Amino acid sequence: MKLQEWLHAAANYLDLRSAVAPLAETQTALDDWFHSRQGQCLLQRERQALGHFMPSPGAHRMLYLGAGSCRLLNGDYNHLHSFCFGATPAAPGNAGAIADFAALPLPSETVDTVLLHHALEFSEYPHEVLSEVSRVLTPCGQAVIVVLNPASLFGVTKWPARLLSSQVVWRHHSLRYRRLLDWLRLLNLQPEKAISGCYSWPLLSGNSERSANMIEKAGQRIRLPWGGFYIVRARKYTARLTPLRPRLWRSISTPLVPGVDKTALRHHRCQEKDD
Repeated sequence: MKLQEWLHAAANYLDLRSAVAPLAETQTALDDWFHSRQGQCLLQRERQALGHFMPSPGAHRMLYLGAGSCRLLNGDYNHLHSFCFGATPAAPGNAGAIADFAALPLPSETVDTVLLHHALEFSEYPHEVLSEVSRVLTPCGQAVIVVLNPASLFGVTKWPARLLSSQVVWRHHSLRYRRLLDWLRLLNLQPEKAISGCYSWPLLSGNSERSANMIEKAGQRIRLPWGGFYIVRARKYTARLTPLRPRLWRSISTPLVPGVDKTALRHHRCQEKDD
């Protein structure tokens, strides 16, 4: 009986360590981690990648949803209006409103671009968050998703670290690239472009900036798939509705005018002249 109790306690401990808490409870701690040395190194690479990755200018509204309580990626990215939602009222940061990312308080098809900055893997229900993003996007709107790469040095370190460390950064969903693409296609979001970066992170940073830059350039040139993060840009496509009932209007037929028999007309005129 004691062995069963020990096994049950061990299973509960593993479940607790592997469970992803709601973002409203962890957003403040995640914001502190992003301001640490490793977090700043990651943000620097992400800003460089997004500068050449965001949609072309001409869009109107952009919504920012981030894992941190502050808007860590500054800039409107060529949008006329950009706004940010936070997940916790404890530390609103520079967010314009506090909302549940799985139930956004926005009408459908009102946002041109949604930038998800690690909000997907740190949310308790990432698929519901992605479904809400698809709902609020306008037709042909774009979603830009920044995700921690599980097939990287950081992703491999996550598994032992989540058991030994109490930091919330280690407890997140491992979203593989192919899995995310499947989710996007199910929601009528067609992936258009992807990029990976921060290949040396978290081993090389700070004093090893020169070595990190060399590894980064080599990884971008060869397009290695195991960067510390990857970014996917997808466009929303909405199929046209097919009416089930017949049209309410009828097509107007063009009236046909009968032709004139010119031979009979000449014969009739000749008879009139003879008379």
